[in-house]
Amino acid sequence: MSDHENHEYPVGYGKPPKSGQFKKGQSGNPKGRPKGSLGLNTYVQQMLSAQVTVTEGGKRKRVSSLQATLMRLAEKSLKGDMRAIEKVLSLATDMADELAARSEGRKISGRDEEIMEWFKQSVRESDKTNRGEQGDDA
Repeated sequence: MSDHENHEYPVGYGKPPKSGQFKKGQSGNPKGRPKGSLGLNTYVQQMLSAQVTVTEGGKRKRVSSLQATLMRLAEKSLKGDMRAIEKVLSLATDMADELAARSEGRKISGRDEEIMEWFKQSVRESDKTNRGEQGDDA
């Protein structure tokens, strides 16, 4: 009888023999990632920042891969592609949530509040005036 038979340790898929397992305190990759080699995040960042040429409005221009991808996504959503529309709306919601979270930490001064109220009031008055002019034409 061998040692493995004495211990009731089932050997099989996902359960290697004890002799083949890592010892306590021993890493499975003792040398680690070599210095100078790039990680996945670096490759993704390089890929998304790479410049590509796109034609927009009959003119060629160079933009990042990320920007070109977002332009294509917006183009598809405007053509009615539901998956693209859902993705654009999801990105817009995420961006709005992030902006709201950033602005929660900021307090506006009393003077800024006064300016905002003045601006809101002037927009309302302008809107009322424009509605009145449209009503006269009808």
